[in-house]
Formats: sequence, structure tokens, C-alpha cells
Amino acid sequence: MSLGSVYGISRVDNEASRTHGWLVTIQRRGVIYRKHFSDGVFGTKRKAFSMAKAYRDEVIAAHPPLSMQEYSSIRKKNNRSGVVGVCRYCASETRDLPEDKQRWFWVASWPLPDGRRKRVKFSVNKYGEEGAFQLALDAREEALRKLDGHFDPGAVRRRPSRKSGSRNTVSSGKAATP
Repeated sequence: MSLGSVYGISRVDNEASRTHGWLVTIQRRGVIYRKHFSDGVFGTKRKAFSMAKAYRDEVIAAHPPLSMQEYSSIRKKNNRSGVVGVCRYCASETRDLPEDKQRWFWVASWPLPDGRRKRVKFSVNKYGEEGAFQLALDAREEALRKLDGHFDPGAVRRRPSRKSGSRNTVSSGKAATP
């Protein structure tokens, strides 16, 4: 059975409770929309999936995902800088050294459309406390202006597909010959 997109839909097959069907779970802005579609109620596995997919599509239409701009503006509980996506950071290799030997940075970060994060850091030693902070703010603001599209919470979990035959064999810096 070709199921098409199964975003937000999972299969439930529990023999002990004789539960068989599809579970739709979508979260939007802190609210979870969840509904079960039983094979028995809808007659077949295929019909239950069709109804689950229709419900999922209704929820998404009524409650669209956050834009990347909205997602990037969510202030986390552990934010201590007062600015979303900007933090003060001590280089890990200098953390245990005396204070005058530590290397501190202001770091700006933002999400990329594929779920990864981009980070840039600015040295407090090089630019001064205020200068490094301002550079981090400017870098983040510039990056956010370029962000578009919607946030995809599943992007981080998906692995990029590898095309067969695209591997290159390299040994000791030289490409393998055919």
C-alpha cells in the first residue's frame, strides 16, 4: 500500500489491546491535536489511513506551521543574554584556566531550512565586550532577514538520502582509478 506523505501520522498495532489503526499527532503553538482512526471503525486499513490523512490535512490548514522567522524568535527559558539566538560563550579548552587566560566570545545562531543551525562567534578579546555583542546581534539580524519558509520540526531527524554510485573512493589523498 502506497501511503504517500505520513507526516504526523503513525501506525498503531497493539495485539494485547486489539488496537489497530492510525494515530494523527500534530503540535502547533503549544497545542497538540491528536486523533485515532481505527481500522475496524473505517472498515479497512486503507480507509482508516485515508481518513487520518484528511484529518491531518485539515489540522495543518487550520493551524499552519511556524514561519522560520516566528520559530527563530522564540525565547527559551535558559536565555541569559536577553536576546534570542545570542549568547556569551567561553571556549571549552580555556574554561578551566585562570580568568585572564580564558577566551570569551559572543555567539549568534539561527536555524537553517534543513534543520541544522548556523553559528558565528566574535571574540571579546578582539572586539571588546560591546563590540563582539553588537557584531553577534548584527550577524543574527542579517541572517534572519534572509530566512524564509516554514519551520519543519522533522528536518533534523531525517537523514539525507544517498544516491547509489555516488561514493568516491579516496585513499592517501589520491582518487581511485577505474
